[in-house]
Parts: sequence; structure tokens; C-alpha cells
Amino acid sequence: MSSQSVKSKLPLWGAAILLPVLLLGFYLESQRQSSPAPKETQSFRPEPLATVNKPRDELPRMAQTESNPAQAVIAETPAPAQLPVQPDIETARQAVFRKETAVYEKATALFEAEAIDVEWAGGYEQSLREMFSSHPGLMRVSVNTINCHTSMCRVEVFTPRDTDADYFTAMFYNALDNFREGSLKPEEAVARQMEVGMTSVYIARQGHELGFY
Repeated sequence: MSSQSVKSKLPLWGAAILLPVLLLGFYLESQRQSSPAPKETQSFRPEPLATVNKPRDELPRMAQTESNPAQAVIAETPAPAQLPVQPDIETARQAVFRKETAVYEKATALFEAEAIDVEWAGGYEQSLREMFSSHPGLMRVSVNTINCHTSMCRVEVFTPRDTDADYFTAMFYNALDNFREGSLKPEEAVARQMEVGMTSVYIARQGHELGFY
């Protein structure tokens, strides 16, 4: 083979290799130009929440009191328990006096309106005086009167204080239980009038009842 024939074939062989390379380069260039340019990176900003106008009383308690901590403390503090109302001592005392006076006056009226059974009354009065003189507790009592009528007897005693009245009543009932084996106590009742410092004890005659209570 001659050198001229080699020279004529080399350009054809190189063109066969170069053509695909050129086509590939052309394709890549066209793809680069057709693709869109990258967008600028944008920072993310959250959308602000929509504000809803609500009445103040519908907001949470904490939201209502954030601006005023003292108000929050007051709101969370439970109300103190209501204390029971104390009664007026003097008013209650006067009510007791009125009740005692009503009973005392009724008993006095019934007793003083009754006729006197002289035979029975005299003997019973004497027995009561003996009971007072023999009982150590009754010896300290300031007796006003001891009287009997027909169906009952009355013993009146000075009792300036409530404690005096309580003491006399306790001693009198103790004496009735023990004097002559309780023979002087078929029925008895106490009537007080502490506004004037008097206490009366009524003893019913056997077979009778006291009708002022």
C-alpha cells in the first residue's frame, strides 16, 4: 500500500470519531440552555395567625391575668368558709326571762287563787321545814316562804344569781329523794323569775297534778 492511500484514509477515519463527539457536545449544550435557571432561595416566613376577637370572659383565666399577677392570685384563692352567725347573747337571755316569767306568774296566780285545806296544809308545811333544817345543803339557802293550800305547796327562795337558783334546785331535789324515803315528792316543778331573783318550787299533793306547765 502506498503512502498516498494512507494519507487519503486518515481524514475519513478521524471524522468518523470526531462527529459523535461533536454531536454529544451539541446535545449537552442545548440541554443546558433549555433548563430553567435556578430560583433564588427564599427564607421561610410563617403566616401570622389570624386574631379572633373574643369576649374577655371567654379567654382562659391565665390569659386574663397575665398582665396582673396579683389578680391571678386573687382569682385562684378560694373564698373563706362562711362562719356561723353567733346569736345575740342578751337577746337570748331576755327570751329566757320572758318564758320563765310567764311560767312563774301563771303558777303564782293558780296557787294564790286556791283555797287552803288547813288540816293537810299545816302538816305538810311542818314536814317541809323539818326537811330544810335537816339537810346540810338547804341550810345555806335563804328561804322566803313555805306555804301549802289544798292541792300543792310552794317554797320560795331568794336566788340573786343563776348559780344560786341552780344550787337550790339541786339541793331541794336531793332532799326530797332522801327525806323520809321520798314521801314528800309525788310531783314537783320549779318556777323561776330571775329578773327579781326569785325561785319557787311547787310540790303537788298526793293524787293531784301541777297545771301551770
